[in-house]
Amino acid sequence: MNALLEDLLNKHLAGSDLPLDPGLLNELNALLDAATSVKPGPSEQAEGPRTLDELYHTLWEALNILGDEASPVAGNGDIQGAILDAADKLNKACRNIVLSEQKTLRETVHLKTIQSVAKAGSWDVPATRDLSDVQNYWSDELFHLLGIDPATTKITYEQYIELVHPDDREFMKEEVNKAYMETGRYDVEYRIMRAGDANQQRIVREIAEVVKDKLTGEPVSLIGVTIDITDIKLAERAIVDANIELRTLFNTMNEVFFSVDLEHNNLLQISPACTRVYGYGPEEFAKDPFLWFSLVVDEDKKAAHESNVRLSMGEITQVEYRIRHKDGRIRWLLIRMWPTLNVSGKLIRIDGIASDVTERKEAESALANSELKLRTLLENSNDAIVIINKDLEYTFATESIGRIIGYAMEEFVGTSVLNYIHPDDKGVISHSLFSLTNKPDAPLPFEVRFRAKDGSWVWLEGVATNHLGEAVIDGYIANFRDVTDEIRYRKELEDANDKLKRTNAELDRFVYSVSHDLRAPLGSILGLIDFTATETADDDLIQSLSMMKSSIEKLDVFILDILDYSRNARLEVKRTPVNFSALLTDIRNSLKFTSTGNSHVEIRINIEEDGAFCSDKSRILIILSNLIANSLRYYDPARPDPYVEVTVVAGADGALINVKDNGIGIHKDYHPYIFNMFYRVSEKSKGSGLGLYLVKETVEKLSGDIQFTSTPGVGTEFKIFLPNP
Repeated sequence: MNALLEDLLNKHLAGSDLPLDPGLLNELNALLDAATSVKPGPSEQAEGPRTLDELYHTLWEALNILGDEASPVAGNGDIQGAILDAADKLNKACRNIVLSEQKTLRETVHLKTIQSVAKAGSWDVPATRDLSDVQNYWSDELFHLLGIDPATTKITYEQYIELVHPDDREFMKEEVNKAYMETGRYDVEYRIMRAGDANQQRIVREIAEVVKDKLTGEPVSLIGVTIDITDIKLAERAIVDANIELRTLFNTMNEVFFSVDLEHNNLLQISPACTRVYGYGPEEFAKDPFLWFSLVVDEDKKAAHESNVRLSMGEITQVEYRIRHKDGRIRWLLIRMWPTLNVSGKLIRIDGIASDVTERKEAESALANSELKLRTLLENSNDAIVIINKDLEYTFATESIGRIIGYAMEEFVGTSVLNYIHPDDKGVISHSLFSLTNKPDAPLPFEVRFRAKDGSWVWLEGVATNHLGEAVIDGYIANFRDVTDEIRYRKELEDANDKLKRTNAELDRFVYSVSHDLRAPLGSILGLIDFTATETADDDLIQSLSMMKSSIEKLDVFILDILDYSRNARLEVKRTPVNFSALLTDIRNSLKFTSTGNSHVEIRINIEEDGAFCSDKSRILIILSNLIANSLRYYDPARPDPYVEVTVVAGADGALINVKDNGIGIHKDYHPYIFNMFYRVSEKSKGSGLGLYLVKETVEKLSGDIQFTSTPGVGTEFKIFLPNP
């Protein structure tokens, strides 16, 4: 037989149902010969086909020629019919094989496309115990899933298993073994580590079946598909997370979310916030579909009903109404609802959100009340508020402007500031504008004269602020009031003060003059008394002279107290460093041998100072002199050791002065009065009544504080604190 013909037949007819008996082969040989004789070709073709392709072409043409022309050939008609019959059989067989191959090709392309789109790779692994070197079938998509180039790399099943995530590998092997031994198939999910990068993990779903020998039942191979479900898993995880977040929001939001199925009059869902907003839980609303409406206060049921009418027309609605909470309180709710209508326009579902807006409504009510109060205050206030634009025109004025200058608000707004300002005060306006421009954040006080509607001039006092940068105001705000009477009183007071200053100056001169004019004769009289006492031995005369001298000395002390009082009241405080040691030494020397007290009274001095204390030395001298003189004057003759003790602690923070004696003391009934001017405990008191008054006035002049304690038969103690400025 023609060897090429035999190859052709084996290629196309092997495994088919067409029998390849020797007779058919002989017929085909004859067919070729007949084709050559019927349609001879070029000389090279007469020698017969040289290649399989040429033979195929020649055979196909011969079959077509014989089938179409039915030309007789050499020999009897039976041979021709047999040849034609064999040709017809071969023609059909070849056509079926071609169609089958085309179908297989289309299915292969289709399968690859499906695998690429679905990210699914197929494979076929022989059933053998040694998987280290066995050759397997892996589809291109599976190689792509594994991150391997199929053109450059071949892998075994054992290498494939190594790409399974270590944590999933044993589980996956157990499923494979179970399929071989028991189930015959498996469907598992596990993680794949892509080749070359273990961090690029993919999640796959693998479905496989064990193929068994039909006769022995032994496993022949394991065929399966591996699907990349990473994106699906991530999407599922995202959906789960989103559902968790939505459920969390649904359960924790302050607003009440609800959905109602109106076809079946059924509450589909309501969020747990209903317990807070209404006081009733979801199960109570589910049990009674009309519970919400029963909670609406009667006055607001109409608004709720009207919103339902709009919903039935397919309108999105928003309504506010009050409900009575389960605890009895009235709450304001804002309800927003979205309707769903069926194809016939019937309302079948409502979705909505209910928000508790009680605090907002209360705030709005409070704001409205506050605005009403503010407006009432502005309208009834004695102060006026105006807004002046950059052109110095009034753009706003409160109604109180009429009570101040007589103009109604309507006739005042729109006019110029300069129309009302006194000519002598227009410079104040220019200066004020300059200050407000350069210091816009600083309020500017002003005082000007303003022409009232009746033509009189009114003094206005107020404060102006710059709000040109604020779009709502765009001007200067000034609030002011009528201070005409105050200005008049102030001027009268200033005139009175000027007169008082002149009077005080004259009084100072008078006191100074009188004190000198009085003390000079008193000094002369004291000198004559002392001289007369030395020139006579008459005891009665000497006693009379002594009494005269005592009276004159009291008068002199009184004059000195008047001088001290005048100086303390009129002279300014002069602060200089104070040396208490030197000051008390001078006081002790001047008082020890005077008639103020007994020379047997011991004067004790304790001083602790650092030179940092500053004050008015002349006034401190007045304080200490009077207190020590009183201790000497009112000593207790019954005591064997009368004393007055002065303790001073002076420093940067101030001076603490303590004057303590063991004299006769003062009864508590007289304590409230001892600092009064000219107050004396009894007619037998030796002082002028000005001493302690002068001490207290001087301490207050120095911004200090004085306290005292005194007990009859025990003594008296004064505590004074003078601050260091």
